[in-house]
Amino acid sequence: MSNPKDLERIGNLFNASSDQSKSFFDRCSKTKFLAVKDYYRAESEYVKLAKKTLSVKTLGITGKSDCFGCLSSVKTALESGQLNQEYIDALENLRTTYLDRMLRPAFRQYIHNDAVNKQALEKVYTNAMKIESLIEVVQFMNKVQDIE
Repeated sequence: MSNPKDLERIGNLFNASSDQSKSFFDRCSKTKFLAVKDYYRAESEYVKLAKKTLSVKTLGITGKSDCFGCLSSVKTALESGQLNQEYIDALENLRTTYLDRMLRPAFRQYIHNDAVNKQALEKVYTNAMKIESLIEVVQFMNKVQDIE
């Protein structure tokens, strides 16, 4: 992995995923800013963003029962309308499972094989970044709510 071409290849993957997610990250930032001004509107925006982001089709988890089970727990907590610790715990569990079952195997294969579908790996990496961002936003919102 110390080969400069390998490092460049991985850097290009990360850059492509970040570029693809720019509008998502912008929406996350706007939601955080909105939480300071109008928490309830931010909460509504967050739920819309999370529902759109956390779908079986979007995450590509068909055939991954452990990921599907985690996603089901997240959706149940999200549907309760409470962006509380239960929801955060479910989302963090989804992140861990998604990293273990989806991203790590795809990334290992990408490192060891040039023939791996780069677009598929970009999508998995992008989804992992989105899950992480959803966690960050809801944690920020909870801190704002605690202050009020």
